[in-house]
Amino acid sequence: MRENLTSLLDRYLADGAVGASLAYARNGAAPTALTAGLADRAHGTAVAPEQLFKIGSCTKTFVAAALVKLAETGKVDLGAPISSWFPDLPGAKDISARQLINHRSGLPEFEYYIPMDPSRQWTPRQLVDIAFASDKQKAPGGPAVYNNTGYVLAGLVIEAVAKDSLAGYVRSAILQPLGLDNTWSPATEAFPQKSMVRGYYHRPPPAPNAPTDIASGGEMWRMDGVLPYSDQLQDSSDSFPFGAAYGCGDMVSTPSDMVGFMRGLFSGKVLSPAFFAEMFEHRVPASFPGTRMRETGAGMFQSAYAGRAVYGHQGSIPGYVAVMLHDPEADLTIAMTSNVGSGNRLSFQASGLHPVVDQAIATILRL
Repeated sequence: MRENLTSLLDRYLADGAVGASLAYARNGAAPTALTAGLADRAHGTAVAPEQLFKIGSCTKTFVAAALVKLAETGKVDLGAPISSWFPDLPGAKDISARQLINHRSGLPEFEYYIPMDPSRQWTPRQLVDIAFASDKQKAPGGPAVYNNTGYVLAGLVIEAVAKDSLAGYVRSAILQPLGLDNTWSPATEAFPQKSMVRGYYHRPPPAPNAPTDIASGGEMWRMDGVLPYSDQLQDSSDSFPFGAAYGCGDMVSTPSDMVGFMRGLFSGKVLSPAFFAEMFEHRVPASFPGTRMRETGAGMFQSAYAGRAVYGHQGSIPGYVAVMLHDPEADLTIAMTSNVGSGNRLSFQASGLHPVVDQAIATILRL
């Protein structure tokens, strides 16, 4: 099986990826890890299993679990309005803490409007200000619309209630109890930067009259002035400062740690069943263009891979793509990270990882 999985990763590299890291576990076994390709093209450094990748929005599952953990300990009422923490936020009295993490807050979005400035140190409040200055707010409780701003506010709630940094609480409440020592939140803690793989971004010149909306392949991030248009991959490792992602996407990890986290969630080691239900159950339909996410709970999506219903999250940030999934029926948990990416969700660099995960699941389960 290992040879077959290695062949999958090698084909992914041959198709245009730079490096890849994959881990999986079944039936209580420790994660099996595989890697391929380069962590740093300039130096020809190979990817190793312990090296860190940016995991983008997979961060949201950790943050959602942290907020629900505070609810489990009686320190947060998920149904209470967020106005007690954000009295000056428009509409805060009608938005619940739960809605911050289930994509139903109606809050405006900031991700597509924030300028990429590698030298700037962003604060969470500035991210929220960009959202309200750039996008329209909707009524809370409506259809699920993917929202990063809610997770920025969730991070601030966690810090206020836990009286700790977001990184500090995630570490003490989730990472340490699970024995995960290779996952970090760089926006709010120091981390081993020399363990990071470099990220590579594809930004070809747009075709004349090409559509600009994200669902049709328009660029997600404002890269002008940071990376020029080029048909070649460009090093984008530092283009999106960690503070610009904060509680919605700043974390770095390894696939083995991501597998350990997901197995901890589904086995009840992080949350009791009643509170895990806050994340896993009460899902509503969600159509997020360019993704496989079909139903959303809180930090937990139902998606289809290898023709199976799986649960977890995917993430992308300039130069990196990641996914972590759990299949309850097969008791299979799998995570994969890549250090190539693109603002065009339809491109190979942004989406080519997902068919590899399809094939890896089919290989592991001998489908």
